[in-house]
Amino acid sequence: MIKEDKETGEAPEEEGLLEENKQEISDEDLENITEEPLSLDKQIEDLQEKVLRAQAEVQNVRRIAAQEVTRARLYGAESLAREFLSVGDNLQRAVDSSVEGTDLSSMKEGLELTFKSFESALKLAGITSIDPVDENFDPEKHEALSLIEDESKEENTVIEVVQKGFMILDRVLRPAKVIVSKKLDKKLN
Repeated sequence: MIKEDKETGEAPEEEGLLEENKQEISDEDLENITEEPLSLDKQIEDLQEKVLRAQAEVQNVRRIAAQEVTRARLYGAESLAREFLSVGDNLQRAVDSSVEGTDLSSMKEGLELTFKSFESALKLAGITSIDPVDENFDPEKHEALSLIEDESKEENTVIEVVQKGFMILDRVLRPAKVIVSKKLDKKLN
C-alpha cells in the first residue's frame, strides 16, 4: 500500500517513478500492445516469407563461395606462374646466347643458374623433389621401372633414379621413377 504525504496527500517518490515508467513506453509499443494478435494465416505468411528470405540468403552464400573457389583455382597459382616466367626468361637468354657462338662452359653455367632458379621457384611454392637413391622403395612415393639383382645392396633399395619425383607439402605430385634392387635368385639343381 502506498503511503500518502500528510501535507500534500500524494505518494512522494512512487508517483515520480510511475511517471517515468509511462514515458519509457513509446508510441510504437503502445500500437503493438493495442493491436489484436495476428491471425494464424498472417503468422503462416510471415513465417513463409522468412523461410524464403533465408533460402535466398543461403543460395547467395553458396553462389559467392563457388565464385571464390573458382577465383582461387584460377589465380592461386599466380605467384608460381610468375616464378616460372623468370625461369623461362633465363632459358630464353641461354638460347639467345648459344646463337652468338659462346663456349660450352658459359652455356653450362647459364643452364645451371637457370636450374637453380627453377628449384627455388619450386621451393617457394612448397614443392620438394623426391630423390630416393639408397633409400628403401616406397610404393607411395616411388614407381619401380625395373628390378636389378644386386648382392651389394639390401633388397628393395633404390639403386638409381630415372626421373625425380615431386611432392607438394605432404602429397605426392609425381612419383619418382626408380630402379630397385633384389637379391639373386638361387636355383637348386
